[in-house]
Amino acid sequence: MKTLTLTLVPHALAVNISLEDALAKLQEAISQQRAAIAEHLAEQIISQVPTSTSAYHLLYTILSFQQKYSKLAQYAQGLIDLMPNDSLSHFNLSNALRFMRQPNEALLSIEQAVKLAPNNILWRNSLGIMYKETGKFTEAKKCFETCIEQQSDFTPPYWLRSDITPKMPEHYVENLKKIIDLSDAVKNKNQVVHAAYALFKHHQSINEHSTAFQYLTLGATTQREGFNYNHQKELDEHKAIAKVFDHALCEKPQDNNTTLAQGDCPIFICGLPRSGTTLAEQIISAHSLVAAGDELFELAQATQNILQAVKPKKQFPSWADELSSSQWDDIGETYLRLTQHINTARYFTDKMPLNYKAIGLIHKALPQAKIVYCLRPPMDLLLGAYQQILSTGNQYSYDLDELTDMIIAQHQLMKHWITVIPGKIFTLDYKMLVSDQEKTTHELLNFLALDMQQSCIDFHNNKRTVHTVSNTQIRKPIFKSSINSWHKYREQLAPYAIKMQKAGLTL
Repeated sequence: MKTLTLTLVPHALAVNISLEDALAKLQEAISQQRAAIAEHLAEQIISQVPTSTSAYHLLYTILSFQQKYSKLAQYAQGLIDLMPNDSLSHFNLSNALRFMRQPNEALLSIEQAVKLAPNNILWRNSLGIMYKETGKFTEAKKCFETCIEQQSDFTPPYWLRSDITPKMPEHYVENLKKIIDLSDAVKNKNQVVHAAYALFKHHQSINEHSTAFQYLTLGATTQREGFNYNHQKELDEHKAIAKVFDHALCEKPQDNNTTLAQGDCPIFICGLPRSGTTLAEQIISAHSLVAAGDELFELAQATQNILQAVKPKKQFPSWADELSSSQWDDIGETYLRLTQHINTARYFTDKMPLNYKAIGLIHKALPQAKIVYCLRPPMDLLLGAYQQILSTGNQYSYDLDELTDMIIAQHQLMKHWITVIPGKIFTLDYKMLVSDQEKTTHELLNFLALDMQQSCIDFHNNKRTVHTVSNTQIRKPIFKSSINSWHKYREQLAPYAIKMQKAGLTL
């Protein structure tokens, strides 16, 4: 049996150990969530036994957990070079490339993974998602349908398919209803959520709106039950942000503002989910001088990096008045450094919707940045968000009262930003865009100091990869059917319309 010499941390002891025992120690470190130790062990094992697929596979788990995607790609490719038919390596290489913003290469890798492991339903479902993100809807639909054929009680592909073709064959409908009708003892709540949302889409497509809304409510309620979420804390944060980032702080002159080079100008596209942020990015990034960044976490990362050094005494947003001008600049400069790989043109977009809460921070750290606020009629926004399974961080969207509160809170915070930072925010009104696309697009580009280009009108031809739930809609020209879409459920949504009107919102 192969004997290895490993250096064990933290004591730096060199020991002779069998491969089997080394892998056991590696498993133990992973189970104890000691990522750095596990990574060090795995790399030592691989360096001495380059054909140990177990060590590679365990290392993939560690690197994925730590989001070390460049290193993950390196090791996955290394094992593929040695063992071209190792399907898990192709799958992990795909994941790494996807997060490294190499969508075409990622797609090739996951295609190979599925080819090598055709019965892996999770991978095939992921392949369908990637086809959908790149606008290959025929291939995506086929992937989802193959998943359903392989395992009829696996519900995510039903939901994902419904975004392409809402109406389902009758046997699909029966499959999903059986899953929902199972006794509570054997129900998988995640399966129920996807089944209910898919049935909502189906019944809506055949104009059975009462039945559709019943399934939508079931899906949203089931999803909301799985969250530990403090709604009042979220609402209080909105008020605190407006209180801290007041006229005095926002107007306070900076000693040394971050100087943006011509190729360093971010465009922050803000708004609640389903407000049109993906559409705005699709239009703007269709311009030849703009690179699409999608939903970026770099602003939060840059801020956290500086705060770790500053160690403010207060929580967000109260620490804002503790920062000096140079520290605000540090946040801006760190953000620009972290986004260098995206910044390939004169401008680049950052479409993290919840950055609307960070507009004051953006103003202080990146004063030359452009800010676009996506405004959609509040009741259409309510239905638009409620009828989607959104990403982490949007727990409020599964309860209509909480979602209404958030729409009101966001509306009030945006009124505050427009007041304290006048002239710095462009409001992209969805209704105006739909009613006069060319005029509104021209005004948007003029605000961004960009010339008018036909490609921005023909934004649906923009071939970029889109990761959000809007990736089917933005492949189509502007359409008006989403205006007043909530009227189909006017009776069910009436209480929330009243609540918004009382808060001063125009429906």
